Formats: sequence, C-alpha cells, structure tokens
Amino acid sequence: LKEASPELLRFQSALALQCFTNEYIYNHTMEEEKILQSLDSSIKKALKNKEQPSPQVILALASYKALNQYDWCNLLVVTDDIKEIFIRQVEEPNREEKLKQDLPILEEITDSISSEVRAQYEESPYPRWVNLGVPLRPFLISNVIDQIKLKLHDNKIIEVETPDILIAGCGTGQHSIGTAARFKGSKVLAIDLSLSSLSYAQRKTDELAIENIEYMQADILDLGQLNKQFDIIESAGVLHHMDNPMAGWKVLTDCLKPGGLMRIGLYSEMARQHIVKIINEISELGIGLSGTEIKSFRDMMMKSEKDHHKLIRTSTDFYSLSTLTDLLFHVQEHRFTIPQIKDHLDELGLTFCGFESDRIVSQFKKNNNHKNDLYNLDKWQAYEKSNPQIFEGMYQFWCQKID
Repeated sequence: LKEASPELLRFQSALALQCFTNEYIYNHTMEEEKILQSLDSSIKKALKNKEQPSPQVILALASYKALNQYDWCNLLVVTDDIKEIFIRQVEEPNREEKLKQDLPILEEITDSISSEVRAQYEESPYPRWVNLGVPLRPFLISNVIDQIKLKLHDNKIIEVETPDILIAGCGTGQHSIGTAARFKGSKVLAIDLSLSSLSYAQRKTDELAIENIEYMQADILDLGQLNKQFDIIESAGVLHHMDNPMAGWKVLTDCLKPGGLMRIGLYSEMARQHIVKIINEISELGIGLSGTEIKSFRDMMMKSEKDHHKLIRTSTDFYSLSTLTDLLFHVQEHRFTIPQIKDHLDELGLTFCGFESDRIVSQFKKNNNHKNDLYNLDKWQAYEKSNPQIFEGMYQFWCQKID
C-alpha cells in the first residue's frame, strides 16, 4: 500500500465512524469479504513481527466491522490517525461492559414477551447515537406546559418545584437525558429491559456530566415493587411492544401521583399501513433476524419501485441497523387508533392534555382554529383520516391523572 495522505486518512476515519454509528447497515460483496480477510491477515502478520499495521488498513477494516470484534485490537499503538476510531469502537464499548456490572436490577424479567423484547435490544441497543441537542437551560413545569400548550385539568402540578420523573423504557438514554435537562430541579429514574441499552445510556450521561438520572433494569410490569409514585411519567414507543399494552399502562397509571402528568407514545394504525404491508412480506418470505437477512431485504427495498417500499425509504429509521430492526423486525407490535386511545384514557382515569409536536399541531390549527379544538380527540380523528401519514412517527401526547 502507498502511504495514505492525511486527507485520505481523515476521510477514512469519518467513514468508519459513520459505518459504526449506522451499525454496518451496508451489504458487501464476496469480493469485498476476500479483501477484508486478506487485510486482517496482513495486520496479524505485522503484529506477529512486532510491527504496527498501517492506519489505512486499520480504518478500512473499521468501516466494515468494529475494531473490538478483532482479537488483535488491544495490540494496536493508538496514533492520532486511529485515535477517534479506537475510542468509539474499543474504549467506549469496553466502558459499557464495565458499567453493566454495576447497574441496579429491580427484579428478574420473567414475562415471556418482555424477555424476547429484552433479547432484541441486548443484541441491538436502540438507537446508537453520538450527539444530542439538549436544552441550554432547564424550565419549570409551568414553563414546559405553556410551551407545548397543554390543557390541565388540575393545576396542582404547576406548584411542584422538584419533580420526581419516571422514564419507562429509556433505551440508550436520549429520552432520559432530554427530560432530565428539560425539567428544572428534576430527579429522574430511567428504566429499561436491556442492560446493553442502559450501559450505553449511563456512559452518555456520565460524558455529559448529568447528575440527576438514576438507571435501573426493570420491566414496567414489576414497577409496583418500587412502592413509589411520580409527578411525571414518560413512556414513548414502549407500551406497543408489550404483550398487553393496557396492563403496562395500568401499572404506569398506578405509579403516577393524582394530578400527575404522563407522556405516552403509541404507534398509529393508520400511519403504519405501509409498514404493516412490509411486515407481512417479511413474514411470508420467512426472513429471520440475522444482520445478513435484514441487510439483503433492505437492499431489495432500496431498488424496489413499489410505493410502500419507496415510502419506507423516507423514514430516518431506514438508515441504521438497530432502528431498521425496531421499525420492521420487532418481535412484538401493537397499533392504535385515536378512538381506542380515547377509550383507554377513560378506562384508566386519565384526561387528554394535548399532542406534543409543534409541526403536527401547527398544521392541525390551520383548519381547526377554535381554542378547544386542540384537545378534542374527535377533531383529531377526523384530521388523521384526512392526513393518514401525519402520525407516521407515533402519537405522542400528554394526559393527566384525575384526582
């Protein structure tokens, strides 16, 4: 190999970082596989001869597989050329493995669906992220309520200055860190089924020097054992992956103080019709959960002219392996309609306070300009019927526990 220029090495490093962040979602050919094996052999040979391999070769391999997957990674001398890659692909995963040992566990997870979901996220912590735009300063609960235009049915919550907050299903920490940075004086307990996700979240929380979050492995179904009620509970994109979402939602409601606020995220039946079509195709084709099968199916969709395949390519979740797995290959998924949500809120003794999405709310208000329209779920149902993709991400809404 010719010696690489500094510019080429910087590009290779950036490419390897990008490939690691999207979890090597790109398929590669048999020819590439042969070259990778040859490069791996050349590195082993160099190290055996007490020589250091070239940074160009190391970065090439790091663009296809994380360096910590190679048994020679700890024999490398970390130069400036490979430093960033070595930190991201070796040191940070090692730190997460150590953090796993110290995470508190509420109870052994026994529910069969919870165990399957946990296994999925241990394999693919979701999502792998680098940077997060957190608020520059935290706000009082009253400020947040004003910002997102929530309609309260009990104003006691506004007086709470140091809210106890539960994040039920925090994943890799984006949600817990965002909430801890959003609410002034807050104390956050963040739970998840997956130790891999929690250790990632703990590492990022430590890096950002955020001190008001405690992480714990727990199943929502076991939260009654905490014997604690919270001022605010947030659970986005979690209940619809449970065996019985209403059983989980009931436990969360029991953990919420009277007058407390809850933020829930649920899949929309209407907005996910193109996804349901793809999930059915996956089932009919008998495609499994291996990375190779998922990548091959994704390649097919990349080339497809079918409308529902084109539509899936507009989703940001299409562009990394764990998010794609979560989107199309989840072991458990329920979807909801607005009338169902309305019924569930009534059943649980919760009142609807408003959706959280500036974009969706501002679009809705163009044709629904009466001040109470925002809080009228019948109006929202009619709106979704006319705009079936509007909740493609999820329904994200706030509700309040009636005293």
